[in-house]
Formats: sequence, structure tokens, C-alpha cells
Amino acid sequence: MSKETNKTEKSAHRFSLSWKLSLGMASGFFVIFIIFEVIISELIKQYFGEIPNVLYQWLWLTAFLGGSAVFVFSFILTRYILRPVKSIETTIEALQDDPMTSVRAKKIHANDEFSDLTTVLNRMIDRLQNLIGAQQQFVSDVSHELRTPVTIVKGHMDLLNRWGKDEPEVLDDSIKSSLVEMQRMETLINEMLNLTRAEQIPIENIQEVTEIGGLVHRVFDNFKLIHPEFIFTFDDDLSNHANVKVRQDHMEQILIILADNAVKYSLERREIHFALSQTPNRVEIGVQDFGEGLSSEDAQRVFDRFYRVDKARSRAKGGNGLGLSIAQRLVEAYGGEITLESALGSGSAFTIRLPLYKEKTDAEKLSD
Repeated sequence: MSKETNKTEKSAHRFSLSWKLSLGMASGFFVIFIIFEVIISELIKQYFGEIPNVLYQWLWLTAFLGGSAVFVFSFILTRYILRPVKSIETTIEALQDDPMTSVRAKKIHANDEFSDLTTVLNRMIDRLQNLIGAQQQFVSDVSHELRTPVTIVKGHMDLLNRWGKDEPEVLDDSIKSSLVEMQRMETLINEMLNLTRAEQIPIENIQEVTEIGGLVHRVFDNFKLIHPEFIFTFDDDLSNHANVKVRQDHMEQILIILADNAVKYSLERREIHFALSQTPNRVEIGVQDFGEGLSSEDAQRVFDRFYRVDKARSRAKGGNGLGLSIAQRLVEAYGGEITLESALGSGSAFTIRLPLYKEKTDAEKLSD
């Protein structure tokens, strides 16, 4: 059965809410008026005797005209009040037909429950379409990223199947190349899982508190140890301990992503600068390199999934274009922000801002 048939049958057989409310209010008027008429008639009979028939006729005529007037007024009023319902119904039907529809419920200026419902519905549709678009883009990107290593491994397997079994050099080269591609796929899959987890952090349920100063120093010292060819500097402006409501492993992962990114793209001037400071309400962490830098166009997209400025060079360095996306999702999941300042040929500076966690006083706990 077609959608048009369903809509026609629905409009032909249903008893609309406007009619129900109008008839209900008119019926209520009739009942109240009849009760009122009976009471008045009894009082008149008690004090003045019999009521003339013409008066009865006028009472019934008044009841009929009053009920009709109430019905018409109620019908117009309910149609006016229920205007947003039709718009909401049309929007939901359009969404059912096409999840990416551009149709939205019309906003009304009245500050009432229907206005709130319209706003919530439009916001829900926007969020749903963003999620659908992100899912489609994610599937497309993953398929594209996995196609290359799968094709390479398949090519080596075909090569071995044809004549590589009896040639040790071909066998050794194919196995090594296949293992490298397998390692790339494993890294990619792990990073995709990390990205998915980062987007699903329920910040309201996080109870772990991390002292940020010691953790940043630890990551800084570790990178100094494993990259002795680099010059590492650190400006620590913390006057006392600064706590953030972030899991320690997540905070460490964010800093490692930024520091590793700085090392990868520092070619000539091998210098990495860390900075740590705080304001009354938040803590700021900076990681700066003096390497290749980014153009303004690339800087705007650097947090996008799978985005690489130079794909061939990034792939050679082991990048999948997911690290900075993971860092951004983690920071934002904990109520913070991450920004980038970069200039082509002059390096890049990432800044993380996270809200400071302060223990509540006894008075605040009691008030809660």
C-alpha cells in the first residue's frame, strides 16, 4: 500500500483533536447550562409559580446558541493552538521518508510547550543527520584506508602462489612487506577503536582526578629520553598543584599524540617546547614544534579523521591521520578545548585548555 493511500485513509477516518476538544467544550457548556436551567426553574417555581412556555423556549434557544458559539470559538482556538502539531507531523513524515531531509518544523514565537517541542525536534534531527553523515564518512574513509594494505597483501600472496614458493628472495620480501601492511592495518584498527571510545566518554560518570603537573613532566622526561637528538624545553608556570577531572591514561595519551606529532614533523630545527600554566578556572598545556608548519587551509582540517597534509609522506612516517582526531575528541569529551596556531615553515603550537577541578568545601557539600 502506497504512502499516499495511508495518508488519505488516515485523514478520512480519524476524528481530529480539534473536533474532540470543541465538542467536549460545547458538551460541557450544554451540561452546565442545563443544570443551571433546572436550578433556576425550580427557584422560579418556588417563589413565582409556573414558568411560561415562552421562557422555556428562550432558555433552550439560549442554550443552543451558547453551545454553538462555544463550539465555534473552541474549534478556532484549538486549531490555532495546535498549529505546530501539523508542522511537527509533516517534519517527522519527511524524516521517515528521507533521513537526510532538509525539512524542519516551523518555529513559532509563542513561548510554550509546543515551541519547546519544535526546538527539541529540530535539534534532534540536526544531531541525527550529523551522526549519519559522520558514520557514512567514517565508513568511506575506513574503506579507503584499508583498501591499500589489503591490495598490497593480496598482490604478494598472488605473487607467492604463482612462483614465489621456490624463490627464497621473493618469499622473504613478500612476507616482510605483508607483515608491514598487516601492522599498518592493526594500528589503524586500534586507532579507530580509540577514536570510538573517545567519542563515548560519559564525562558525568568520571570520578578520577589527575594531578596535571606531574603527568606533563613525566611525558616530557620520557620524550627527552627516547629522542636524545631533540632539544626539549619546558616552561612550568604552575604555582601549586593543579587537578583536572580526566583519567590519567587519557591525559597521557593526549600528550603523547601531540609530542609524537611534533617529533614527526620537525626536520631541520629539532626542538620541542612544552608549556604549562593555569588561570583561576582552567589549566593550559602547550606543545610547540619548529618544523614544517601548516597552511591556514590545512590547519583548519588537521583534526579531521584521516586527514593528512602530505599523504605519501605521512604514510611513510606511520601516520593514519587519526591521532589528532583522537586527541580532540578526548579533550572535548572532558569539557575542554584544543587549538592550533601554525604557519607554513615556522612550526605548530597546540594548546589544550581543561577546566580545573576543585574540591568542594564542607558547606558546599551540605548545600548539595
